[in-house]
This record gives sequence, structure tokens and C-alpha cells, in this order.
Amino acid sequence: MANYIKIKAADVNVANQTSDVLIGGIVSVAQGLVNGGGSVDKFTIMTESGNSYLLTTTAKGKEWANQVISAVTANPGGVMSIVQNSTGVKVTAMVVA
Repeated sequence: MANYIKIKAADVNVANQTSDVLIGGIVSVAQGLVNGGGSVDKFTIMTESGNSYLLTTTAKGKEWANQVISAVTANPGGVMSIVQNSTGVKVTAMVVA
């Protein structure tokens, strides 16, 4: 299991975000909002430190969530896994709480 996932900068279209995104300590990944509200445009990553990352992708929240889950649970996993974006849709917003 990976300790970190990386979303490549090429898959992120957020103002002033020009580097890759690295997230560690992932304990939960789901389509939609942290409160359980479903959304086809969003997915949430929760970490062991209690942070949540809400990412927006136009109509591809489920696909992105599944790709993050695949990266996190890769076996054999290394220290870091790269999220493979096969959707053609970029992350367009990111909120950390």
C-alpha cells in the first residue's frame, strides 16, 4: 500500500497550481462530499491527520475516486503511487480542510 499518492501537474487545471500534488496518509476516498452527499463532479480524500481534500472534476468524480483508490491500494505498493488519469478530465478545483 502506498504511503503517498501523486497527481501530476498535467492533470490539474487550478489557478496558480503548477506543481504535482502529493497527498499522504490516506484513510478514505469517496465520490462526493465528506458528509456523504453525492456529486458526479467531486471526490474527497481523507487523511489520517484529519485533513480532507475536496477535488472537483467535471462529471468524473467517480472515475477519479476509483483511480485514487487503485493508486493507494497498489500491490506491491511503493512509497508513492501516481494516480493515472485515464478520464481526459483534469482536476479543476481543490479545497483542503
